[in-house]
Amino acid sequence: MGFLNTLNRIVIVIACLVLMVAFTALFILPHIALTELGRWMVDWGGYFEGQDTWTRLAVGVGLAVFVDILLLVVIFIEVRRGRRRYIRVQQVSGGMATISIDSVTELLQHRLDPVPGVISITPTIRAKGNKVDAHVDVGVSRGTNVPQTASLLIGKIQSVLTDELGMQIAGVPSVRVNVLVPRGKEIPAPVPVVAPTALPQAAAAAPPALPQTSPPALPPAAEAPAEERVVHDLPDRKSDAA
Repeated sequence: MGFLNTLNRIVIVIACLVLMVAFTALFILPHIALTELGRWMVDWGGYFEGQDTWTRLAVGVGLAVFVDILLLVVIFIEVRRGRRRYIRVQQVSGGMATISIDSVTELLQHRLDPVPGVISITPTIRAKGNKVDAHVDVGVSRGTNVPQTASLLIGKIQSVLTDELGMQIAGVPSVRVNVLVPRGKEIPAPVPVVAPTALPQAAAAAPPALPQTSPPALPPAAEAPAEERVVHDLPDRKSDAA
């Protein structure tokens, strides 16, 4: 119903704007507006008159059926009785009391959330006459005893609706259980361990050491004549000096 209400507002706003423009032009310039409107209608009438009769009839019937169906759907949605948003409280004397469906849903969620093993709670409450229909979607963690938890939840639902809120349940409450994995307790996937590959023997081997060569030493006899010549020259110089 919320979407339909929004659509109704949009249609009403657009229609009001169009009517404002049309009536303003008609009241201020009636001779021009009516003349142009009449000429426009005559032109369209001549255009459709020039079309094939059977083609014009088939297209017209198709458009008429489509528009009629669309308008009938809108009328049906408008006049259809909306869902009741309030439920009557039965255990009241001396008057009448009602409670909203949203309040019942929030109370059920508040009462059922502390149950051990429960991760998420989504109650769905519908009014059936003067009674209430309760359906709850429950998400539980792994390792939870599902039958025991479901029985505990059904007992709490009956206690909240009948004892705390004074309602009558249509049939029995239904609980749909889904086993979930908490996000904070997800088991990470094992990371594969890759063994380091050995390097090829040729690449791992150290390069061969180059032979160390020292420069050739000069023979000592190469410089002996020079020293000997100097020694032998000294007596000759002394003899010359004498």
